[in-house]
Amino acid sequence: MKVVAFDLWGDYGHFRRFFTTSSPLTYSFPPPTAVRGIVGAILGFGKEEYLQVTAGLVVGVRILAPVRRVRWGINLINTKSKSGGGKFDPSLNRWRKDNKQPHTLIKVEYLRDARFRLYLGGEAALLDDLKALLQEHSTHYTVSLGLSELLADFAYVGTYTAQALPPGTYDLVTVLPAEALDPEQGLKEALRPGVKLAKERVAVYLAPDRTPSLYQDVVVEVNGAPVRVTVREPVYQLDNGEVVYLWPPASTRIPAFR
Repeated sequence: MKVVAFDLWGDYGHFRRFFTTSSPLTYSFPPPTAVRGIVGAILGFGKEEYLQVTAGLVVGVRILAPVRRVRWGINLINTKSKSGGGKFDPSLNRWRKDNKQPHTLIKVEYLRDARFRLYLGGEAALLDDLKALLQEHSTHYTVSLGLSELLADFAYVGTYTAQALPPGTYDLVTVLPAEALDPEQGLKEALRPGVKLAKERVAVYLAPDRTPSLYQDVVVEVNGAPVRVTVREPVYQLDNGEVVYLWPPASTRIPAFR
């Protein structure tokens, strides 16, 4: 299988955890659903079509920089008019907003100096288009780290051949779902000084109507170091020596994409 890899980074990032409301928290990495959105933006597909277009791709995510978080208050402005109907009204007069406060202050958590390596494999034609755009440092839509205000830069890394490896013990450079681990040995060899692990529950696939269809607990080494794990599901070795976990295509998990 051919795999295209590229780096993505920015000053700040935010990938909202699904269970947070008025004080949004962020994941330590872009979930597979966000990666598909990023690829769709590069290729020029809108939000109504990128899920279908990228359904045949496998996805892997590597953390390249230690995870750092910052929090600060964001001042949101009520832009709806008193008359209703969803009309835009930039006025800050309280009486024009049904006596509601025109400002709402919330605290938001961000990733600081985030950097990731994304791996995409699968459909050759789509990967060829992605590779060409990455090499030209060109996109159809602006790429961001989660939110449109958090602009990101990117760089093409390479195109590799991925060879499936049988269940066993490997030094994995990417994040991986906990259910891929061997239930007995799993992280036994990873528990050593200097290794800092975390577990985050993320949505892995979105249905065509953008509702999550699968959640998984994902194991993350927050310093970006390789982790020695024992897996019961196949992982892949690239011809540059990296061993990565690649989430299967959405088309194999969601009937609507088949």
